[in-house]
Amino acid sequence: MKQLLETHAITGGGTATLYLEQKPYLNFGGNNYLALNDKDELRNAAQEELAKGSGYSMFLPRAYGARESAFEAVEKEACLFFDQEAAVYLPSGYFIGHAALTGLRPKYDVLILDELAHWCIWDAAKLAEVPIHTFKHCDTDDLQRVLKELPLGQRPLIGTDGVFATMGNLPQLNEYANLAKKRDGIVFVDESHAIGVVGTKGRGTHEHFECGGNVFFGATLSKGLCAQGAVFVGDYETVERAQKSTVLRGSSKGSPISASVSAAALRYVRTHPEQIAELGEKTKFLRNALRNLGLHIADSPAPIVSFSHGDFETVRGIQVHLFENNIYVLHSNYIAAGVSGALRCSVFGDHTYDQLNHLVTTLKKYLEI
Repeated sequence: MKQLLETHAITGGGTATLYLEQKPYLNFGGNNYLALNDKDELRNAAQEELAKGSGYSMFLPRAYGARESAFEAVEKEACLFFDQEAAVYLPSGYFIGHAALTGLRPKYDVLILDELAHWCIWDAAKLAEVPIHTFKHCDTDDLQRVLKELPLGQRPLIGTDGVFATMGNLPQLNEYANLAKKRDGIVFVDESHAIGVVGTKGRGTHEHFECGGNVFFGATLSKGLCAQGAVFVGDYETVERAQKSTVLRGSSKGSPISASVSAAALRYVRTHPEQIAELGEKTKFLRNALRNLGLHIADSPAPIVSFSHGDFETVRGIQVHLFENNIYVLHSNYIAAGVSGALRCSVFGDHTYDQLNHLVTTLKKYLEI
């Protein structure tokens, strides 16, 4: 079959090594930050679910009274992980926005979204049938301006990513929460690139900023936790409304195998917080080393170390040089990458300091040409 885009056979990934056409590369591309893919706890969970005779997808959705232990287990683990009353498991992280905006519907009258919030929030917002306003990316002053222009009595929901996927930057969630509180409003955070890696317990950016009770969140489990699917969490009433949303009722619940692996991943990270701290130290090391090369590197606890350097062709040239030295780094054109694109380096839990140094020294040689 003819390919629409040039592609390469990739095996591995989500760890420090991947294989392109069976050739090994030092890997800095992808999102499975804690590198849990090879953990026995996750692999055994999948095998045990298969051994039980579970199907590859759920037989009937919850709306028809069906129950499966795998989905109940992952929701229980999500409650423990986030210290919340209730949780609903979603087959895809893209459903987070819709679950949240449906579940939280009685708490807001208007949406105010970061202009670069993830597409899942924007698509869900269009279905919410309330006014939508935007504020400049991670700009608290502009958010305050938008809030001041709202009619009196309108309760806002401020929507944002917890960690922005391309550049790894964090919004000032504590300030957002305080601004929302003054208008009897709330904040919703897509914690997908923060779960497992930001906050001492890996709960995300809301934990990092010690936000209060008017901040709600959901997260995909396919990034830091190396699992599949997503969760939306909160109080019982909010989660129950989310479960009844049209998107969740009209879609498959997902795979019991994925749910079991997700439960195992949540449990593993909850009981191994030292891996979060270790990843944070490696990320800090790489940030400082790249800054010493004169590159502009944003300050962030997230394991996404991104930079741009010159125009598009210059950035692409850096990527090619690294690739020729068997180092795989993405030249990203995703949300917030800018016209030159960004070289997005993911730090993984199984990276060694020698490997991080190898990236830095290889990059230094090119920049000094």
